Formats: sequence, structure tokens, C-alpha cells
Amino acid sequence: MGVIERKEREKELRSESIIDAAERIFFNKGFEHATMNDVAEEAELSKGALYLYFHSKNELCMAILQRSLLILKGIFELLRDNNNLTGIEKFPKLAELFITFAKEHPNHYNSLLSYREHRENCPATGKIIMSTIEENKNINNIISDIIKMGQVDKTIKKDIDADKLSLALWGNFTGIMPSSILSEKVIPDFNPENIIEYHFELLLNAIKT
Repeated sequence: MGVIERKEREKELRSESIIDAAERIFFNKGFEHATMNDVAEEAELSKGALYLYFHSKNELCMAILQRSLLILKGIFELLRDNNNLTGIEKFPKLAELFITFAKEHPNHYNSLLSYREHRENCPATGKIIMSTIEENKNINNIISDIIKMGQVDKTIKKDIDADKLSLALWGNFTGIMPSSILSEKVIPDFNPENIIEYHFELLLNAIKT
């Protein structure tokens, strides 16, 4: 490994350790109450050194969001690559896996819900923003792949626009979940998972052959 490559590797490792520190601080204190000083102290850096890597709390939150997308992408990839299921059988499992993700990674799930807020406060052409957009696109592509697999194995209608449906579906994930959870707090005997399952059942009936 050359000098340049080693320095880049060291920079990447330092960046990851800062994100680790930010997760511990933000997840424990909450974004609003945490400060960059808190993160610098947790990462054992000066505040000046921290700003060489991340310019704001919003940028750090976007970096955490990128991790959230990577976790979810890995989960969805395993489903996509499962050759024992048809396309239509994989489709509702997307919802099951997303619910499991939200339960097992609640802080990372919450980071998905704050995407718009933090994106608006980050440089539009920044590296973190661009990487996050790319991972978001990757998830859309995985969902689209699953739909197209169903079209190939003839379990999903041929006239479905897989790319458009994947975009709508991925957008719905972060809409149905929070609205269902809010309803759970005011409606007796309400199970938000039932609403999500019902939503997917309607979609399933609309797209299956």
C-alpha cells in the first residue's frame, strides 16, 4: 500500500470512528440536545479536527442515515437473491423485513424519517449527500428487481411498471410506519403491523397474475 492509499485508508477509518461516536451521542442524547462538542469529546478529537471531517450535525446525521440504508440494503439483497421464492412470494416479505428492521434497529429507522430535514441542511453536492442518494437508488433497484423477477416467473403482471412501483413502495415504507405508530397511541386494540400487512395485501392482489 502506497503513502496516498494509506492516508486515504486512515482518513476513512477516522471518519467511521467519528460516525460511531455520533451514533452513541445522538442515539443517547437525541439530535436536538447533542452538540458537535459532545461528538468531538466522544471521538477523542478536538472540535477543529472534527470539522475537518464533518461540517455540521446534519452532515453526521446524513452519514448515519447512509449506514441505515446500507443495513436495509443488505437485508433486501438477501431476499432478492433467494432462489427458493417466486417474485410474488418475495413481494410481501419486503414489508415483513422492513418491520423487523424498524424493531431491531429503531434508531437507524428513525434516521430514515428525518432524511428531508438533514438533507436540506447539507451541501447539495456534498460527498455524503451523493453517497446517500446512491444507496437510496440501490434499494429502489432491489425492489424493482424483485418485481421484475415476478414478471419473469409469471407471478406478477407483465404490464406493471416495476421501476415506478418500486419508487412508490419505497416511499410508502417511511409513510405507513410512522402514521400507523401514531394511530396505535390513540386507537384501542390497534396493531400498526396489521395496517402495513393490509396495505401490502391490497398491492399484492393488484399485481399478481
